[in-house]
Amino acid sequence: MNTRAGNLIPKLYYAITPAFILLDYFCGINIRVAVLDNMPLYKGLYYGFCIICGIVIFLIPRSSSFIALIESIIIIMLTVLGVLLPYSQLLSQANDILNVDFEKINVLNPQYITNFVLAGSIAYITFKKSLRDMGIKDR
Repeated sequence: MNTRAGNLIPKLYYAITPAFILLDYFCGINIRVAVLDNMPLYKGLYYGFCIICGIVIFLIPRSSSFIALIESIIIIMLTVLGVLLPYSQLLSQANDILNVDFEKINVLNPQYITNFVLAGSIAYITFKKSLRDMGIKDR
């Protein structure tokens, strides 16, 4: 992937942030930050953060890999915690670990998976580009 394409992917990713916001708030389809569905304030702050990231990338194109990498790492960590924490809470409250009803927890839904794949793909692409930008050979 050349430098131009490497800068274009994060730009497009953040340019469609308003579409993700519209899908989330008006259609109920949240694939950008599914883990924060139960926390509307934090979800709004995250969307604001993404818009700021997009503005910075358009103003300073060289920063696109770094900004996209940091944002993707944040959402991947949030998604992993969002999946693992309900299970750990259920296990910590269980009297008998062998009779825990895991069916009560429904966190592995298509929105979480899509969110994780989307953020993971952007993180992977921008990580590889960042390595190339720093002159580190890809192995």
